[in-house]
Amino acid sequence: MSFDVDAMRHANMTHTQMLMWMGQMLSGRRPVYNMGFAIHIDGEIDHELFQQSYDYVVSKSDNLRSVFRHVDGGPSRIVLDVDEFNCDVPVVDFSDKPDEAAAWMQEQLQQYIDIRKQLFGTALVRIGPEKTIWFIRQHHLLCDGWSIGNFMKHVGARYEQLERGESGELDVPQFGDFVDREIAYYESDECAASGKYWEELTADRLPPLSLYDVSSDEGGNEFQREHRHLTGDLIGRMKAAIKNKDFRAFSIDQGLFLLMVTALVLQLRRASGNDKFAIGVCLHHRVKPRDKETIGPFFVFSAMRIGLNPDDTFRSLYSQVAAEYRVMLRHYRHPVTTPPGERKWDTSINFVNTSFPKFAGRDTTITWMQSGSYLSQESLGLQIHHFNEGDGMTAEWDFNLGIFDSDDRREKAMVDFEEAMEFGLRDPDALLHGFWEDSE
Repeated sequence: MSFDVDAMRHANMTHTQMLMWMGQMLSGRRPVYNMGFAIHIDGEIDHELFQQSYDYVVSKSDNLRSVFRHVDGGPSRIVLDVDEFNCDVPVVDFSDKPDEAAAWMQEQLQQYIDIRKQLFGTALVRIGPEKTIWFIRQHHLLCDGWSIGNFMKHVGARYEQLERGESGELDVPQFGDFVDREIAYYESDECAASGKYWEELTADRLPPLSLYDVSSDEGGNEFQREHRHLTGDLIGRMKAAIKNKDFRAFSIDQGLFLLMVTALVLQLRRASGNDKFAIGVCLHHRVKPRDKETIGPFFVFSAMRIGLNPDDTFRSLYSQVAAEYRVMLRHYRHPVTTPPGERKWDTSINFVNTSFPKFAGRDTTITWMQSGSYLSQESLGLQIHHFNEGDGMTAEWDFNLGIFDSDDRREKAMVDFEEAMEFGLRDPDALLHGFWEDSE
């Protein structure tokens, strides 16, 4: 695959953003890339101070003021001036009926976002005395999950300044710096070499995929998100296995991610009977210190090919996943390319190893929301994060309802993943066929 670098410069966006722009154009008014966050804040929030803090951060962030328009024959990311931008933060009061707030936010999330005008909206939702939800509805072109934490951090820092009667300047890094680096990569020899790697890897076609006896071809555009708590006990045993070198990794976070991919492969084997899989991997690509503080969609989707053998154990499968992950890291900046009609991956996983901060010293609890609509070629997605305090983690399962059309089918997938993890932790050297034979 070759890039038209002049077109990318005109677009002023990353290739990931270009793919999402194209996906939205093909999807019409369907909210396939809408994301929502409900940030529950414990404590009184002064609306006027919040509005001033919000205005300040929007004025400082080039990315928050980005819109996407068709200019001179192609798409282009344009940064609006502050006076062209609507920064109003309404207050919606559900104090007398707090149970209805979630339904209202979900309804808002399903509304079409016109990316030519503004890519996000927000509100303060009152649900009781000293109980407020900062609701954010945004298009994925604008932010990833990590960025919402940065947005929250910057607004909270400004709010604290104003509470103290201070007005010093805050450092809000610019997303355009990252876009410039990415465009330079697209015309490099490194990019060209990675393009050849993906062409050679994906020439080996994947087998047809059916999950729990339903073909992936049955997938539609309607999705349902299921929130699943991974207990502190489970995460603690996973961390202990990494620390004890049962599963080697560069860091605890990397080991957790690799264990989860390994369990996901086993879950797919039980669900499909296949022995060869492609796992889509969301990489956050924040390689510089300032990247970690920047508001913008840094993520890149890449893929690993994993094959199962008759004598594999959980430990040997983990080692294969780790080896393929290291190879993928050499090529992930180039998008995965496949022959016509070939799927890029069987399922995808996004491990977000960041926690959300308090808001101006106030405790917060985060709910990550999905619009209920996505791309039909995606069968199943798994997002795992530790946004909130506590020893456990949250697994957000996004099920294509054309395939996972019942509560029982969705529950089966989640249980199989958890049982796969328990299988591996119990005896890393047990043969894998013992896992799927248990279900037959």
